Amino acid sequence: MIPHSTAHMANQPIKMMGVFIRLSPEDFQNMLNRNEGLAVVTTSTSFFGITYMYVTSYKGLVFYCKAKSQLSISSRHETIVAQTISLPAM
Repeated sequence: MIPHSTAHMANQPIKMMGVFIRLSPEDFQNMLNRNEGLAVVTTSTSFFGITYMYVTSYKGLVFYCKAKSQLSISSRHETIVAQTISLPAM
């Protein structure tokens, strides 16, 4: 049996804190091209067409973009394919 406080916490939304910076797909691609060794998390959703989402961290900030076509991610980066990506509502 789950204690009451644990069950209550499981039903609470997770609050994300920090700076989330949205870039255009072109600017996100340029940032990837200028750097090496970034971890890039990606996923795709199909709701009125396929949308690709990309997220990476650079110098303590979180950068993300949404694109209608896949970006070319160099093998210099680690690519992580996620089932979903959750960002704070903005």
